[in-house]
Amino acid sequence: MAESLEAKLEEEWRTIELYEKVRVVERRKKIIFSTLALLTFLTLCAVPVVEERMPKWKTLKAAQQLSFEIDKLKLISIKNKKPARLTFLENGDFKVELIDQCKTTGPESAPAKLVEQKHWEQDSDELKVLNPAETLKFDVKLAIDEICFDPVYGAEDIKSKKVVVIAPVKDLSENRLDRASYIIIESDSAKISIN
Repeated sequence: MAESLEAKLEEEWRTIELYEKVRVVERRKKIIFSTLALLTFLTLCAVPVVEERMPKWKTLKAAQQLSFEIDKLKLISIKNKKPARLTFLENGDFKVELIDQCKTTGPESAPAKLVEQKHWEQDSDELKVLNPAETLKFDVKLAIDEICFDPVYGAEDIKSKKVVVIAPVKDLSENRLDRASYIIIESDSAKISIN
């Protein structure tokens, strides 16, 4: 009789252990399901935010790439011991030219030697570098679409601050400039900051 009581108790303990294992598995399933539901919810909540901010992120990335090209302009000028000019073109291209003087522009200026011309951004059909006339309707008066750097005098045309404005094309049709990025160029040393 003692053996049957012991066997009964042992059987009850095995049953309790089995139920405990089942409860642990059920608890893990609930935690995994809750975590997946929470992650799905947060992902769905993030979609509108990402869609709204993506153009700003693209303009910031483009501003970073263009600031690299402006720094490269200074190196080209110093290496060749001649003034170099970077001009932003309409179709998302830019060109770097070696010229005789930064001050002379227009038809009377000497011909420029093209150093390079390339695309500044893979999303350039969505982004645009604004020229000074386009920025005036947004009250941005310091905008430029051309930078000249002389190895001796620096960027003479930039005594205080000048700005290169990169804006999403879609925002321009909506007359807004809040998702644009700005490359701020200061002093004749052409110190660059991005905003």
